[in-house]
Amino acid sequence: MILRPMQMEDIDDLLQYQSNPEIVRYIPWPPRTMEQVKEAAEKTIATGKFDLVEENDYIVLVWALKSTGQVIGQSNMGLVSKENKSSNIGWVTHQNFQRQGYALEATKALLGYAFKNFDLHRVIADIDTRVPKSAALAEKLGMRREATYLDGEFFKGEWCDMWLYAILKREFQA
Repeated sequence: MILRPMQMEDIDDLLQYQSNPEIVRYIPWPPRTMEQVKEAAEKTIATGKFDLVEENDYIVLVWALKSTGQVIGQSNMGLVSKENKSSNIGWVTHQNFQRQGYALEATKALLGYAFKNFDLHRVIADIDTRVPKSAALAEKLGMRREATYLDGEFFKGEWCDMWLYAILKREFQA
C-alpha cells in the first residue's frame, strides 16, 4: 500500500466508499454523488497541506494498493493547536477492504511521519461510541481512551456520545 496525496484521478475510487451510507454514517459528510466527490477532491487538493505549521492546516492522504493503484481509504490529520502542539487524526476505509490491516498500517505510518517531521507533542482521535472497531484500531496504535463525552456532539441530526483517544510523541512505537 502507498500513502500519497489525493489526485483528481482518484474520484472513481473515492466514490465507491464515499457514496456508501454505511461507510459515511459516522463521517462528517453525507453519502456523496459523483459531483460531490469531485468538488470535495478539488477542495482537498487545492487547500490541503503537506505539513502542519499553522492551526487548521490539514493533510489528507489516500491509501492506494501497490498492485492496482486502487484507492481503498484515506487518512486525515489537522493541527488543532500550535501552542499545545496537538493535532487530530481520522481514517476511513473502503467497505471491501476493512479488517485487513490497511487502516492500521496507514494510520501508524502517518503518525510516525507526523511525530518525526512536525512539531507535535500529542495526537487525538475523536471516535463515536457507536464505532467500537475504530476504538479498537486506536488502541492497537497505542492510543489510550482518555474520556467519554455523553451527548458530546450533535451529529447528523442526533446527539451522540464520543470517546477521546490520544497518544503522546514519547509513547508512540513506530
